[in-house]
Amino acid sequence: MVKTSDDQLLSRLGSSKLEWAFVRFSTGNQIIFNISVGVIVSIFIYLLLVCLPERRKRARVKKNLQHQYDLFKEDCITTFLGALHQPYSSELISELKDRHKFKSYFKEHPTQDQNRWDVVFNRLDDYMLKNLLVELEILRNEIIFTLSAIDIDNEEVFAFLKRLSQVVYRIRNWSQQSEERKELFRFMWSIHTGWSIIEGYQDKDIIAETINAI
Repeated sequence: MVKTSDDQLLSRLGSSKLEWAFVRFSTGNQIIFNISVGVIVSIFIYLLLVCLPERRKRARVKKNLQHQYDLFKEDCITTFLGALHQPYSSELISELKDRHKFKSYFKEHPTQDQNRWDVVFNRLDDYMLKNLLVELEILRNEIIFTLSAIDIDNEEVFAFLKRLSQVVYRIRNWSQQSEERKELFRFMWSIHTGWSIIEGYQDKDIIAETINAI
């Protein structure tokens, strides 16, 4: 009787069932190999088509919010300096975006009775006040866009941006009554100097650091 190829292999390896399993294991290896290749290809496609575009999108949205926050501070400072009724340069505006220099500059006393921040408060007319509220509205819209455009998995960052959006929303709907103007100026002072009722003056820019953590 002519032996088959399997019989010939069994003759070489022996007739035990364990040896027969080893003979057939080459087929199993091929199946495992094919599955492994399929998994690797799927992961590669996922990274290429999902993760990489999402990462690039997150970077664009983050950079946009950073830019808008910087413009917000710059435009607010321009309004504050305009209320002082004195010449100023673009270099001064850039310098005052630093919270320590902002505090030092507006705490200086051009008169015996008032510092510069008091002067800004007293001289800020309705047009300038409207400009500040518009800047707050623009900032809020950018925050809302960021929250809707990307999935922020950091709960603290997400909660902070939501709170900031809510605070800005309340402020933009204030009237121009004296007490509400004071609240607006307190909020502006806290943004530009890092003042906190709980922690006092802080060295870090909480909003900027929150945006960086997106």
